[in-house]
Amino acid sequence: MLQDRVAQSLAERAEDGYWAPSYEDYCFANVPETALSVLDDGFDARLPDDVFAGVETDVDNVVLFLLDGFGYEHWQRYHEEQTLLSALTDRGTVTPLTSIFPSETAAALTTVHTGRSPVEHGLLGWFQYLESAEQIIETLPFQTLEGESLADASPASDTRELFDGETVTVYEGAREAGIDSYAIQPDEFVESGYTRATTAGAERVGYDTVADLAVTIRRTLEDSSDPTYVYAYEPTIDAISHAEGTGTERYRTTLDAILKRLRHELVDRLDPDVAERTLLLVTADHGIVDTVPEENVETTEWDEWPALRETFRRDAAGEPRLPTGSPRNVHVHVQPDRFEEAREIVESNLVGRTFTREEALERGLFGPGTPSSLFERRCGDLIAVHRNRGLWWEEMTLIGMHGGLTREEMLVPFAATRLDALQR
Repeated sequence: MLQDRVAQSLAERAEDGYWAPSYEDYCFANVPETALSVLDDGFDARLPDDVFAGVETDVDNVVLFLLDGFGYEHWQRYHEEQTLLSALTDRGTVTPLTSIFPSETAAALTTVHTGRSPVEHGLLGWFQYLESAEQIIETLPFQTLEGESLADASPASDTRELFDGETVTVYEGAREAGIDSYAIQPDEFVESGYTRATTAGAERVGYDTVADLAVTIRRTLEDSSDPTYVYAYEPTIDAISHAEGTGTERYRTTLDAILKRLRHELVDRLDPDVAERTLLLVTADHGIVDTVPEENVETTEWDEWPALRETFRRDAAGEPRLPTGSPRNVHVHVQPDRFEEAREIVESNLVGRTFTREEALERGLFGPGTPSSLFERRCGDLIAVHRNRGLWWEEMTLIGMHGGLTREEMLVPFAATRLDALQR
């Protein structure tokens, strides 16, 4: 069952085509504790009960499968032609949720691992200023803009600087509740500093191919003791969308391969007794909006760019503090006495929306809760969100983008069904 009525309700909350996160109910931020609440009542940040309408939740195991970048729009587009998506839709419940803001991987994965909103964990985009390195870095690869690993630099930086250090992971909470947790991720990520920090409390397991991923989930379920929580992450759709957009043959064939491997190696071959005791949840961290690279706005081409640059705050070396976040979630760091000047320049060149930090907090864009000190240091004085393109200070070649507030980026699926229902 597709709960399109929820999408209609969320659309009524949108303003002029901009979809704010619905943290209070149908929001991705509530997914991790909803998943764990099936196994223990001690997790309170939950989605509304109707996300499990018609689904048996008296289970011992929960699998949360996160397909990076696969928004609700694409579930609607492909569910009739993809056997696994069709079965999930017909025999379970698929509910649209909003992503968080920013609707991008670095912020959203930190939320799914910690259960905290961006205002609390403080990781606000792919590009952030790291104080120990005194420069803007790429966060999840934990490297400089030139590609140098910060973990190997001298002196080395610590990945625990990426998000609020007081944050406890959901896996640590699960362990306290007597739940065994597993975090299954690609081999290239599984032992990164970020992964070790955000999955503390879980057993980390790497995989190579999609078939390997599906087999790993199955064997983890069959070999584990109850109760068990399995988080599994697949990033390929997001990577292809960035490079080619969401309408290409490669996108469709890759999606087909992922879903067929899951169906064959996990659903069809899982021990029926284990399947009867296992709830499968499928979601995404964000959707994708397709752009035209040559039409994306490069701030270096703006007539007013030199004037805007003069309004930037300065770093320790006296250099202008360049924008952070991402091309669709741009944080501009401005000298207090030049704020109005900076906002006028940005708004005169932007087809989109701007928010002051205070306006963003009042609207709850970054989530409920008390802003962490890391959030306070990282959040821009002015946040710019382009309607449907990218906005950055260097050349952009990406087609698929995310981070903003469009329907395509903000709506993600939350599918729920017991695994034995898929074996019938």
